Amino acid sequence: MSTSSPEYCAASTSSSSEEGSLSPMTTKSCQVCGQKAHGSHFGAVTCRACAAFFRRVAAGANFVIKCQKGGGKCEIISNGRSCCKKCRLKKCKDVGMDIGNFQFDRDPISTSKQITPSLSTYLGRPQFLILCDPEAASTSKTTFIDLSDLLKKATKILTCSENKIPRAPGQNRLRKLTTAINFDKFTNSEDGDFREITKIGLKETMSFWEYDLLAVSKWLTHFDEFHELTEEQKLKFLKTIWYVWNRSEKLGRTAMYLKNKKAPKWDGTSIFLADDWKLDLKKMELDIHWLTSYSVEQIAYYIEGVGDWSAFVPIQYILELEPTDVELNYMLAQISFSYAAKELDEDLSKIAEKYLQLIADDLHNYYTREMNVGRYSDRILKMMKVNNAVMRGIFERKEKKAIARTFDIFHVEFSEPDMFKDIY
Repeated sequence: MSTSSPEYCAASTSSSSEEGSLSPMTTKSCQVCGQKAHGSHFGAVTCRACAAFFRRVAAGANFVIKCQKGGGKCEIISNGRSCCKKCRLKKCKDVGMDIGNFQFDRDPISTSKQITPSLSTYLGRPQFLILCDPEAASTSKTTFIDLSDLLKKATKILTCSENKIPRAPGQNRLRKLTTAINFDKFTNSEDGDFREITKIGLKETMSFWEYDLLAVSKWLTHFDEFHELTEEQKLKFLKTIWYVWNRSEKLGRTAMYLKNKKAPKWDGTSIFLADDWKLDLKKMELDIHWLTSYSVEQIAYYIEGVGDWSAFVPIQYILELEPTDVELNYMLAQISFSYAAKELDEDLSKIAEKYLQLIADDLHNYYTREMNVGRYSDRILKMMKVNNAVMRGIFERKEKKAIARTFDIFHVEFSEPDMFKDIY
């Protein structure tokens, strides 16, 4: 990974052939509406109003505009007010305005010096990134994190014969999975039962990763068919689903804690990161010097719980569902095995599909035999609403990560990079 700061170049100005038939040095009237011109905008001499209109409609509109009169020959009046948007946009393009022509210091009226476009303009997104001193960024060091010892611990859990727990007679897979993680513990707990974390740095982050990886390893050992896989296949499964599983499990744990409160609604504060660790998002102090040369304020957009809150949307959906332990474990299994089916190779993908069918059958048996419920489609829909919201949060972060990689924001490398492709 490169540690140099991103090279940022101003867009080149257009050639004279892109300016249309009227010269900006001799024309003082807007080529669109005829009022007094302000300068050269997007390849034509226009007033501020028409330039703002073109930027707003041509660059940002995601809707189809139609001609008011239907003939495409509406009159363009001064300032463009009360006129047809479609015809005004057509006139803009006819006189040579092009959204690709970001031009600077081409205004014959203004005496201001050339101004480099802001990064928010360059990205097309406001204030998503604030660059620090380029010289400081170029000297930043890359943190390398070796996960080999942690994976050895996980492998020992996955392969140890003592961890193979047989199902009781008549016990389905989902009921057995509930013995691996006790969500009821959080429903019946008070604030004083948990240790609150106020600062998160590299040491704390690695502790969370260890807890997360070992927790999903133990959970997988409670799924009988998983023991039929080879050691290599088990590790592939683990490294593929661990992040998705733990993301969902943390949300479920937090929702269960809020379930029996007077007003069961997430207030944007507490989130449960591990078995007995609670984090108040509004009080936490982040030390990210190991991760980036930027400050928390500069890259808040990329940090969940600071400038990105989309990950916590599913909490309210879980509260509305009021799931049982079996349903929570079904959601964990469904989202994990579905993700594995999409990400793994053909053979393991088929195994993941098989697991999905097994848990679907067990969920049916749970409703019909244990709960004596014949119609449960509404419960399924609500559970899928939760899982879809979790996955939507993961997919939405991919766009942010693409920008982060472009500008080399994060300076960290892993011995297992695929395990962190959805994080950094």
